[in-house]
Amino acid sequence: MRLLLILLVFAPVLFAIDMKDVDRDTLRHVRLALLNDDVRRHFGLRVGDFETLDQALGLKLDDSQRVLLLRLRTKAAAVLIHTENTDRAGVHLFLEVETRITAETLLDGQFVALRCRTAEDKLPEKTRLLRLRDDKLQLCLEWTSHEEYLLEGGRYIERTTRALEKGDTLQLVEQREHLLDGTRLEGGLATRTTPLEDQPGGLISGTATETPISISTHCALARALERQRLNEAALHHARLAQARAVAEKLAGDDTRKLEALSLAARLQARLRPGEGG
Repeated sequence: MRLLLILLVFAPVLFAIDMKDVDRDTLRHVRLALLNDDVRRHFGLRVGDFETLDQALGLKLDDSQRVLLLRLRTKAAAVLIHTENTDRAGVHLFLEVETRITAETLLDGQFVALRCRTAEDKLPEKTRLLRLRDDKLQLCLEWTSHEEYLLEGGRYIERTTRALEKGDTLQLVEQREHLLDGTRLEGGLATRTTPLEDQPGGLISGTATETPISISTHCALARALERQRLNEAALHHARLAQARAVAEKLAGDDTRKLEALSLAARLQARLRPGEGG
């Protein structure tokens, strides 16, 4: 009865959350979570004088547990909700985020991926990976999951995405693709796979394997873009060819390295103010 009375007292302020975005179960779980003194203190709230939460998201882990995600400006909290028999709030984890969050469960509820842009509706996007371990919620990994580098007034994009996948082990798979007018350039895809080792404190990165774009391909792309008078994008690939030559420790007289240097020098000269474009 006492719990019911407290919930009724808290209910009016909770309806400040946008009802279009929050279902009835999630609202009930918000009420339960905000009964916890630590959760209220994290958000700077007082009993009977709640500020409006910006977001409340509920995600099902299994038949008896859900994770509730709350956000007020840049403060966020993850709260475990036990749904077997009578709903009750369990352990919690506090986080700092940048902007509005989205979230999804991964690998049959083993993880919760919490994503947010570092600026409202703008890249890059950051992902924080949460899990339940030893009866505690844990932030076990975070990474930049989506970023873009734009040139030529946005016609050219270097797009990098990183996602969690499970093969024989957990791994973080990066794809870096080069696009012109929304279409990937021929040969313009590089991949990098980083195995993740499960440790008590989180997921630890192992030795990555990669399939890079070759020096010759970067040079070919630079020449093709140069012919289209897209000199900024062409120079970008010439510099990537140079960086690849350094990574591969090529000799100074290697023809691939010399070609990359020549392309970069010519394109840099062309892009100098007052010189031909």
